[in-house]
Amino acid sequence: MRCADAWRLRSLHPPLRLKQATCGVTCSCPLRFCSDVTTFSDVPSENDAPPQTLTHQSAPDRRTRKRDARRDHLLDLAADIVEDAGVDGLTMAALAQAADYATASLYTYFDSRSALLAALQQRALLLLHDLAEARVAQWQAALRMAEPPPTDQVASLALLWAFSDLFLAAPQTHPREFRLQQQMLINAGAETTADAAEVVPAAMLVLDVPRRLLEAATDTAALQTQPFTANPLEELLEGSLVRTFAWVLGLNGALMADGLSTGLPTTGAALGEVLTQGLLQGWGASPKDSAIARSLAQSLGQSPARSLRQSQAQSLGEQA
Repeated sequence: MRCADAWRLRSLHPPLRLKQATCGVTCSCPLRFCSDVTTFSDVPSENDAPPQTLTHQSAPDRRTRKRDARRDHLLDLAADIVEDAGVDGLTMAALAQAADYATASLYTYFDSRSALLAALQQRALLLLHDLAEARVAQWQAALRMAEPPPTDQVASLALLWAFSDLFLAAPQTHPREFRLQQQMLINAGAETTADAAEVVPAAMLVLDVPRRLLEAATDTAALQTQPFTANPLEELLEGSLVRTFAWVLGLNGALMADGLSTGLPTTGAALGEVLTQGLLQGWGASPKDSAIARSLAQSLGQSPARSLRQSQAQSLGEQA
């Protein structure tokens, strides 16, 4: 997949402009990440009016804005249908009925049901990505305010624990977006190969958040280095990316336990916490540092400095 493929995300969902995109998400060199970033606003979409000068690009005209708004409204209605009837219940006919449109008119916005699902999935992924990026920035700021400051190792582990908590809370905080992703994981045939490929850049943007946190924890020596791993396609996968796949898919699986008809004497979130603890220690985290980091992570959502000081004092007392 080419780097240029990422530019399509801007026209696929104009209201959710990503400020940055990691080039490595879509580089032709498989699964390698580079530091080059660019802004999507610099790249014209098919819906934008042509630039009037070499240095200025005009804003979308009124007609384009209205079309974008109608498309977003259709995606909102599609999300309602998925919430009520699942992915299988989202058909072009069902959306046309909900929107009071002629079914044929929907094809001016989405080429097919598969394209509709891909657009809905992309929008959900971009929202989850923006949320994760904002939360990581908040956590990092809170850790910088802590007195005394945690060690680099503890801070990097605290960010991993905080991300785990964010992920495991997603079914409650963002049920539409998260449940859609879970349904798409087990409905692989709902999208064509081409439409599914269009979702990959957005999915990799989301995965790049925990990947960077894992890489940072390795850089601080909080986790042991993971060597490059050969996959069945005989391509080398970077260590933090392998760990990202294992962690995120494991957390997804834990949360799916909540949907078991037989029920379990626990919750998916509780299982996910056990999974995170086991993975971090299996990857080399010190049990003592991980325990302190766990306590810090639980306080990151509160008003920063005091909560972190109290959490550190409590953790240090327990470890004494």
